[in-house]
Amino acid sequence: MVLGFGLGLGSGMMQMRSEESPGWNTVVRVRGVVDEVRTHPGRRISISAKDVVAMTTNATLPGRLLWTWESPPYVPHAGQEFETELRIKELRGRANFGLSSSEEHWRRLRIGHRAFSQGQVPVIWKADDMPVRGRLLEQVSALAPANQGGATIRALLFGDRLLLETDFMDRIRRAGLSHSLALSGLHLSLVASFGYCAAWAVGWLWPGLLLRLPRQKLGVFLALPLVLVYLWLGDFSSSLMRASLMLGSVAMHLFLGSRSHPQDSLFVAVTVLVLLDPTAAYDLSLQLSVLAVFGIILFMPVISCAIKYLRWRSQLMRPVQAMLMLGAVTVCANLFILPVQVLYFSELAANLWLNLLWLPVLSFAVLPLSFLGLAALFLPPAVSEVCFYLAAWGAEVLDQALRMLDCAGLLDVSVVLRPQGVQVVGYGVVLVAGRVLLGAPRPQSKPLAFLGLGLFLMLAPAVWQEFGRLRGEVELTVLDTGMSQSVYVRGSSGATVLVDGGGGWGADYDPGRALVGPALAWNHPPRVDGVVLTHVDSDHVRGLFYILDAFDIGWFGWSGLVDHTKESGRLEALLEQNRWPVRKVRAGDVLVIEPGLWFEVLHPSVSEQGISENETSLVLRLVWKGRGLALVPGDAEKRALGRVMLESGSLQSEVLILPHHGSKSSLQASLYERVGAAWAVAACGPANRFGFPHPTVVSACEDEGSTVMTTADHGAVRFLWQEGREVVVQSARFGPWPGD
Repeated sequence: MVLGFGLGLGSGMMQMRSEESPGWNTVVRVRGVVDEVRTHPGRRISISAKDVVAMTTNATLPGRLLWTWESPPYVPHAGQEFETELRIKELRGRANFGLSSSEEHWRRLRIGHRAFSQGQVPVIWKADDMPVRGRLLEQVSALAPANQGGATIRALLFGDRLLLETDFMDRIRRAGLSHSLALSGLHLSLVASFGYCAAWAVGWLWPGLLLRLPRQKLGVFLALPLVLVYLWLGDFSSSLMRASLMLGSVAMHLFLGSRSHPQDSLFVAVTVLVLLDPTAAYDLSLQLSVLAVFGIILFMPVISCAIKYLRWRSQLMRPVQAMLMLGAVTVCANLFILPVQVLYFSELAANLWLNLLWLPVLSFAVLPLSFLGLAALFLPPAVSEVCFYLAAWGAEVLDQALRMLDCAGLLDVSVVLRPQGVQVVGYGVVLVAGRVLLGAPRPQSKPLAFLGLGLFLMLAPAVWQEFGRLRGEVELTVLDTGMSQSVYVRGSSGATVLVDGGGGWGADYDPGRALVGPALAWNHPPRVDGVVLTHVDSDHVRGLFYILDAFDIGWFGWSGLVDHTKESGRLEALLEQNRWPVRKVRAGDVLVIEPGLWFEVLHPSVSEQGISENETSLVLRLVWKGRGLALVPGDAEKRALGRVMLESGSLQSEVLILPHHGSKSSLQASLYERVGAAWAVAACGPANRFGFPHPTVVSACEDEGSTVMTTADHGAVRFLWQEGREVVVQSARFGPWPGD
């Protein structure tokens, strides 16, 4: 185990070696070769391109390019050459404490740069023959219904999700059925069952064959070609590869006449995958697949014995027994993937019962009809059309049922506390030790010791957190939400106040669900004691809607000023529901976080009217026992900042969140002098088109002795204060700052 861990760690570090960037951040005409194409719901594709060369300078881009394309008129295939104009930027993911970084994922795949396109883009594609798999996909698309049922057929047969709508997939996610549309061992086992059905038919037609080749071996022999075909159709996805290798291991044992253990087959499959591609160990879909199978292997023998022990006196009870077995398999699989799901997604869907209704329909109707329609492509088109229509009808019935449940509020998911990695390990140790104790005739010392170890690992972070509260620590974190802003303050008692929720211009991306919510729920319950909105610009308010809807909220504070945007109307409608106390705050008000810790409201004044804009943004000063910790001025610009300096008392603060992300329109050298901050933070995205923070702002802050940090370069920035001690600064990307 130690040797394997060391080899895996070394291999992973080699995969993540950094390469020098050419510094491209302009529109460049390039040529390259498509290395891989992945489709995503909402008509979006991501192209991994290799051998990318700038045609004007003949400079070669190191590594590979990630080219994201929304609503493409054409989906290319691997090996196809292209020529086009792209704005190529260095790929920089968002880095936040307790959240996985997409940047690390892409670095493991040697992708260091990205580009984005939308709609019709002039691209010269080198003429190339469409692969057989691509032609089959086109034929199926032409014959399948043009609805979400037809899109589901594409996903089940080819793993192609291009035509799936984001709303449809969101309902599937909240219903706990996402795994059913992802190519996995469930689908492969159904394909393999066709081989066993064929073995029964052959045995009935030619009984003498079974004397030479027993039915079980004949079934495996007939299933393997079908499995290989489906593996090819699914473009050799990691989950299908895992299931295929497990089946191959079982087949090898069967033909050799040796006993097969499912856990050994799983181990062999994972070993082969990681040896072929060490980065496969980081594949989340493979991780969830392996954990689900391990949970089934570990607990199903005990549960199945208990179910079979019951006396089923009537044949009519057999379906009940089958449903109990299906439910047990679902519970065992989800039992093991639960902490990983919560760790990555921070949400819990309590709708496992829907699997009992949908999986039989998927296994015995939708999937077989889809495969039958695919096999009938060589027959008159009407045959395939009928098969695809019936299969799509099953998926459409599911969608209509989920819509009804959603309207009734039965698809709501719960945000839960996100564990730390050590707690996930402890959870797994407890499950394994508990299973050993469950199967032992009497309690044994070693499993009991491991059970205690697992419980200790699960409790250790919470105990350490309690010690932190005893130390009287105050935390302020500027989250990395790209070209937007979100800040939260957490007192020594655990009381939390969120200022703004980040946002963006794309309506299909929710920073609240993707970043802000998971960051707040990391090792903390999903509760925010107070939410403050500085103004209703989309890059400050859009991420708040998820927090207000999913978290337990104490109170909401804002200026009461609105504008004419859709976000403003949505916020007003939400506040009219009176779900929590709403406070309209102005200069002179105090927002208490906990005893001794509060926000002073410095702007706008009570007389300020009009609409919500940068100049009417709330300006807040964080104070702890009389000590000025931070100034949070939102997007306030020169006029508002001038009024703050004229009408406010002390502005002294140790940290300054640069107003308006460090824009030149908020440049105010006299403000930096009065604040006297040792640290200035600009919440902005990498290589943003606005040039934030502006060089003159950075220079003015440095002239006043401030160290300037940006979320683009440092990721989320955290400040920790204890009484009588200097502030401790941490960067999510680089660790303690300044780095030693």
